[in-house]
Amino acid sequence: MSGSRVQTQAETYLRLLGYLRPYWGRFGLAVLCTFVVGSLGAAPALLVKYAVDDVLIARDMGMAFLISAAVVAVFGIRAVVAYGQSYFMYWVGQRVVMDLRNELHRHLVRLPMRFFEGKTTGELMAKSLYDISLMQKAATSSIRDLGRDFFTFIALLCVAVYQNPKMTLIFLAVFPPVGFLIARMGEKVRRITRRSQERIGILSALMKETYAGIRVVKAFGAEGYEGERFARANLSFFRQVMGAMRVRALAPSLVEGIGGVLAGVILWLGALMVMRGEVTAGELSSFLVAIGMVYSPLKSLTRVYHTLMEGLAGSQAVFELIDAQGPEETNPDGRKMGRLSQGIRFEGVSFAYETAPVLRDIRLDIPAGKVLAVVGLSGAGKTTLLDLIPRFYVPASGRILYDGADGAELDLQSLRAQIAVVGQHVTLFNDTVSANIAYAVEGPVDPKAVEAAARAANAHGFISALPQGYGTVLGEEGVRLSGGERQRIAIARAILRDPSILLLDEATSSLDSESEKIIQEALERLTRGRTTVVVAHRLSTVRAADAIAVLDDGQLVDFGTHEMLMARGGLYRKLHEMQFAPGAPEDLRPEEPLPLLRGPGGAA
Repeated sequence: MSGSRVQTQAETYLRLLGYLRPYWGRFGLAVLCTFVVGSLGAAPALLVKYAVDDVLIARDMGMAFLISAAVVAVFGIRAVVAYGQSYFMYWVGQRVVMDLRNELHRHLVRLPMRFFEGKTTGELMAKSLYDISLMQKAATSSIRDLGRDFFTFIALLCVAVYQNPKMTLIFLAVFPPVGFLIARMGEKVRRITRRSQERIGILSALMKETYAGIRVVKAFGAEGYEGERFARANLSFFRQVMGAMRVRALAPSLVEGIGGVLAGVILWLGALMVMRGEVTAGELSSFLVAIGMVYSPLKSLTRVYHTLMEGLAGSQAVFELIDAQGPEETNPDGRKMGRLSQGIRFEGVSFAYETAPVLRDIRLDIPAGKVLAVVGLSGAGKTTLLDLIPRFYVPASGRILYDGADGAELDLQSLRAQIAVVGQHVTLFNDTVSANIAYAVEGPVDPKAVEAAARAANAHGFISALPQGYGTVLGEEGVRLSGGERQRIAIARAILRDPSILLLDEATSSLDSESEKIIQEALERLTRGRTTVVVAHRLSTVRAADAIAVLDDGQLVDFGTHEMLMARGGLYRKLHEMQFAPGAPEDLRPEEPLPLLRGPGGAA
């Protein structure tokens, strides 16, 4: 929830381990295998004593056979159990990753629109991919390695204590200061990793921007600029990663250096003890092998600890995202909305992004089945007004009524089920034509209904000419289609939805004249009998609307039909004269009024 406190590392890790709960069975098997693998790792050190004293010195061939058989058995069992350890832990890890990604994705798509302001796609993708992969290592890989190395370390330590307790105490004396240094290094790794996560988000955003806008990049010859921009961000990421690597590499080297000094001291003391007859050569050999083998899991434990710190950094970033804001209020127990029969009313509606006011005290009636056009200068608040109708945003003050019911009291899903949006920028998915059109409705859709919607949108002709017709995959953002074709797919999607409220946001402003006429015909069919609100840049497309609302700096400054507004001589007339002046671009001065938005009773 918003304003939640930052979790401690222990709380974060316990929360992460909670994702293992559904898989305790397999996870328990993996931990059991880890215990066996770790414990058997100490067996060679224990067997050395008997190999030296009973085989090399006493020349007992029977013991030689037993020791050889024991070595084969130990390594054979360890190999089989290690396979089970790796398999079960990997399976659990991948399930945890899948669950985390599903939860994060479900959470993100349910967040209100305000959350996505200022967020880049790359940043969110990095959390879904990079950060969660770090979490997987902390939840499973680290536990596997930590358990294996810990059990091996304890088993070897037991062998060392059994062979020579005094020298074992000397060996253990260096642990507290070394452990303190490693913990400090781990905390630094965690902080650096958080900064690295930000850099990977920037890299992802840059790549998406560049590839999505590759036509613009090539058109302006900006390949070199984009390459340099990416290289700078990549270098920044490299420096962060290397900062963490410098710290990570220092810990094993520290253990190695201290271990070398200790090994020399212990070897010298051990030699004295053998000469005095305090220990046998086999006992000393077993002790030295055990101590020597301890360094491998000890160094590995330092690496695992740093991996764990990286995983905690990823976990904190993902959990902060999940906890930062609750999902959009859908009010499922609210009043269910049917088809609009009376109309939409704005009662003193105001809205602001952060602190900047966008709409102020809007009072407006839109009768059911009528067409309202919204015009104004850029930044006047036209699109924001449109976004308030499906409650993408909630008014800061005032209310919007649908058939007399306050939108805040309605079931949000039932409200949006009555609305279709067709904008200037059409979103198409990397799926078939049929799936893109059927996206408007839930559940299976009759292919005949999809085709009927496409025909009504004047899209059936070009769809049939595609390589696989309605089964053709369109590519990302419908890259295989022209702007006009994408627009007709969007209209077909809206027709299939059969809404009672239609929102058009400059749906024809970027099209050529031929495409515009085809789409105008499709839009005329779509708007027939539906409550329609249209934001238009070209005033020629709204002249036949039932009413026109004129916005200026977030305020409703005029309202009426085209003829009424022209007669008053206000802002609408100024905008009209600007577009139809002799020097205006050709696309703003059509030879005759276009037929768009011919509402019931509207002018032809």
